[in-house]
Amino acid sequence: MVNITGKVLRILPSKEVKVSEEAKKVADLIIADEFDYKRVSFWDEKAELVICGEIKAGDVLRIDNAHVPEARERGEKRANAGKYTRITKISANIAALSHAPAQNLTVLAVARPEKGQVCIAGIDENGEWIRPQGVYKTDIFSSGEEKFKNLCVSKIYVDAWRGKRPRKEDRFFVYGEGVEKELNEEEKREFLERNVDASVDAVFKRGRSLGLIKPRILHVYEEKVKAAKRKEGKSHEQYIRFNFKDSSGRIYRRWTCRCDAFYKAWNELKKKHRWTYGLRMLRYLRKNETYLAIGLTYTDYGIERLEYRAYPMIVGVHVVPALSLVC
Repeated sequence: MVNITGKVLRILPSKEVKVSEEAKKVADLIIADEFDYKRVSFWDEKAELVICGEIKAGDVLRIDNAHVPEARERGEKRANAGKYTRITKISANIAALSHAPAQNLTVLAVARPEKGQVCIAGIDENGEWIRPQGVYKTDIFSSGEEKFKNLCVSKIYVDAWRGKRPRKEDRFFVYGEGVEKELNEEEKREFLERNVDASVDAVFKRGRSLGLIKPRILHVYEEKVKAAKRKEGKSHEQYIRFNFKDSSGRIYRRWTCRCDAFYKAWNELKKKHRWTYGLRMLRYLRKNETYLAIGLTYTDYGIERLEYRAYPMIVGVHVVPALSLVC
């Protein structure tokens, strides 16, 4: 048993799980003091305190007699609040994670939500790709302002990812403080050019599952999802696909785009130009300098029969004005 005192930074969506054939409610909270965090699972009547709003993000709690599962004692920072746990709201000023290491992430991917979760990815100050795992819609919009935006720097706290089929860039998302800085046009261009990869193969055949390419766009179009596919679990009715040629000269076809900002731009153009929106978008992407953040799917990661052992996709679309050449 452990006692925990800290500030509630995040409340993950509640869910029902089966334990010995019995359905139980559980709500996970990220609770932190100045130095570290715990992911605390509230069970049954404790979960109801969260679901009904009695416990909210920002509350400071003292949790007595929380249980640490034996399987989690090897470094994973989890605890359970159950029947014999006592939870008390207290009045205390805790500067959560003020002494914990943070990272400045320049965001290159904010995907459309899929079943409530959002894929975020970017490059940290050391030039390493990072993909925070376990980011939900509420984590991005809870304060009324977006905490992650493309080509903006966000301050985040992450930990090692211990999920199944881990990819090199995966990290557990602890907390994000929001956008610290938005890059100007010159900074965007410099950042993209500095981090661009030579080709798709240079990314996926060298042990990475995230990268940035500067291709020639051949075609961009949308597909409607059939009703049968929707029943199978597809989250959206509309998917945009790209055909492109990378710097090696290889042509890639039918790559699905998941970039949320690009869908918004596409649909706005569609409203204004009902019959020509596709052609207009293609001209826009070709006229300017277009960079694609690319990634590999998580659900299929490790499948041997696939060329990259997972399905590739476009997770971010970034367009900067082409530089005019003056002779």
